[in-house]
Formats: sequence, C-alpha cells, structure tokens
Amino acid sequence: MAVVKVPQNSTIAVKLQKGVTTSGSPAYVTRNYTCKPAATDQDMFDVAVALMGLQSYPVADITRVDNANLISE
Repeated sequence: MAVVKVPQNSTIAVKLQKGVTTSGSPAYVTRNYTCKPAATDQDMFDVAVALMGLQSYPVADITRVDNANLISE
C-alpha cells in the first residue's frame, strides 16, 4: 500500500528575543501565524519580515511548520 501526504495547514513561527533572564541568557517568545500550505517559502518569509517590522523585539529565528495527514491507499 502507498501512503499519500495530504497537506492540512502551515504556520510561520517567529522567535523574538524579548530580553534576558536573571542569569544573563536570552529570553525568547514565539509568535505563530497560520498560512495556506500552498504558500511559497519566499512569500511566508516576506510576510514574517513585514509583520516583525511592527514589533519592538529583534527577530531571532523564522521557521515554517507544515502539518499533513498521512493516508494509506
């Protein structure tokens, strides 16, 4: 039997450095934004950069997270 991947949704996860902890290490917060699974990586990156331009915290990381169902045929 073959397995088919059926895309469900995608998310842009943007990690921001919110400050530092009492021990001096960076403190992070992650903002998640839902996107269409058909969106290109470049489009998702451009949207994330535009949205983060409205934030006061520096961007540490931008990640694309894809979710899908696996169906046996």
